[in-house]
Amino acid sequence: MGKKSALAALSTLVAEVTSGASTAMEIERFLDGETDGGVLFQALYGPVADEPVPERLLAVLRNCPDEAEIVPCAAAS
Repeated sequence: MGKKSALAALSTLVAEVTSGASTAMEIERFLDGETDGGVLFQALYGPVADEPVPERLLAVLRNCPDEAEIVPCAAAS
């Protein structure tokens, strides 16, 4: 997803919160510990949540900082 989609989703969320829509209630429920925040996560990051994680970032997370090690580390997981 591009910047437009993420910005559109964020502006929609802000509009809902400022208008007192259900997202505002979900924020309150999350802050009160009543929910795990899954609905809010989807509202904020839904458009980009399905994007693939870049291989270089995966290599860092797998503690394989050298590019030569990316393939063996990816294969090991």
